Amino acid sequence: MTEKLQENTDHNKHPKHDFQVERLAFFSDAIFAIAITLLIIEFKIPHVTKESSFDSVWEQLVELKYNLLALLLSFFLIVTYWMRHHFLFKHIHNYNKQIVIANMAMMLPIIFFPFTTAFFAESVDNIHVVILAFRIFLLNHILAGLTIYILYWLATVKHKDYSFEMSITERKKFTSDLLFTTITFSVICSVTFLTSNIQAILWVFLACGISKKIFDSFSKKAVSKTA
Repeated sequence: MTEKLQENTDHNKHPKHDFQVERLAFFSDAIFAIAITLLIIEFKIPHVTKESSFDSVWEQLVELKYNLLALLLSFFLIVTYWMRHHFLFKHIHNYNKQIVIANMAMMLPIIFFPFTTAFFAESVDNIHVVILAFRIFLLNHILAGLTIYILYWLATVKHKDYSFEMSITERKKFTSDLLFTTITFSVICSVTFLTSNIQAILWVFLACGISKKIFDSFSKKAVSKTA
């Protein structure tokens, strides 16, 4: 009976249906690629003249150190979000208006990454502005985490017939990694309202990282016992 119903569903399906799902994924991939590429725009070529010396050009390059660190951090995080998005679309085989809107909502914080990254990098030398820039940078990543979780929930929980079933291990790892990142950035953002001490903020980040490692080890043991 189930096979017959599946045959009827496939027969009535629009011939371009599968391509439309892929089209949604391709469109998102393009936005991720553009966001990553735009990160490099803030790197200005050193101004070199006939009078320029090795030391003067090197100093101009050294001045870009904060831009480089911010770029590497954002590059890593954008790639992480893309991998999660890619993982979701490995399972999503159907869509509706809610899933399309959720996917587009996720693209919004992604396109802001080049701006928040540049703002944070340019504000590092100004102690009065850097905390504001850092909060906006963190908020950008919090929104990215929340929107991809909404997409995950809509596609695999509310409309679970629109996606292939995930294994328990895959589901736990996806949600725990995503929630850890979002909660960590939320905690650090909250700490910035209590102190502007960068060392204290780094200690909070380190504590969150250790907590994640402990949580992962317990989760693996729980899964192995269940299996």
